[in-house]
Amino acid sequence: MAAERDFTWSRPPDMAENDPSASSSMPAATAEGAAPLPLFYRRPAPLSALRHFGLSLSATDSFAFARDANAIPLNVSEFSLAARHYPIVFTPTDPVTPVAVVGIAKSRNLFVDAAGKWLAGAYIPAYVRRYPFLFIEDKEKDEFILGIDDAAKALREEAGEKDRLFWEGKPTSLIERAMAFCKEYQSDLNFTRKFCAALEEDRLLADKEAGVALKDGKKFRLTGFRIVDEAKFDKLPAKPLLQLRRRRFMHPIYLHMISTANWATLVDLAAQQGD
Repeated sequence: MAAERDFTWSRPPDMAENDPSASSSMPAATAEGAAPLPLFYRRPAPLSALRHFGLSLSATDSFAFARDANAIPLNVSEFSLAARHYPIVFTPTDPVTPVAVVGIAKSRNLFVDAAGKWLAGAYIPAYVRRYPFLFIEDKEKDEFILGIDDAAKALREEAGEKDRLFWEGKPTSLIERAMAFCKEYQSDLNFTRKFCAALEEDRLLADKEAGVALKDGKKFRLTGFRIVDEAKFDKLPAKPLLQLRRRRFMHPIYLHMISTANWATLVDLAAQQGD
């Protein structure tokens, strides 16, 4: 169908193929043998003028879909903002993925309240803002197809042109904005993969766990994540250190290290919310 070609994007050279959702911390598909589903997405499908004709995406500021996640994928381009609010750590999976830790208990995002509101003033990761759109890879054609989560609560049938996905058989400006956002996200993901690969190559990542005790006596032990080992980083020889600097990887390393001070923020939030 001609209109569907508007939703594809050929992968630039050296583009990463894997979405952060592939990590083991993400929910798996329920069907036996099925590939893991991306975090938040329950029924991702390619956008189609036939399949999604007459559907609208209602304007909403609800982030209820993210309330059950205690870690959210990040791209390196977000580190400077995310480091102000969240500990940034790395998954032990392949591929390694940076994540913002948003909760200390399983299935609980401390930054989203019961009404689905994100904590005022806190940075909202691009992975969250991208929802319900995403890129779906077509490996045979070596391109990405713009998709949407058919299970998104904001997706509904409504009359009128406002917030429609298609109008008179053509994609609306809403789709154009989603396409542009997903392109930028995928490009940032490519740089992020190179950054993580460099950390792995220099063997800078180390397994870590964190013990958290709340004022009411509750205790949590967070495991299954990695951080940059500062002792190894400090002893890194001049050549690999220069390589990290030339590839613009030093700044995100320091931001990651600085972000560890935000474990205290999580403890405070958990105490305030009684979690």
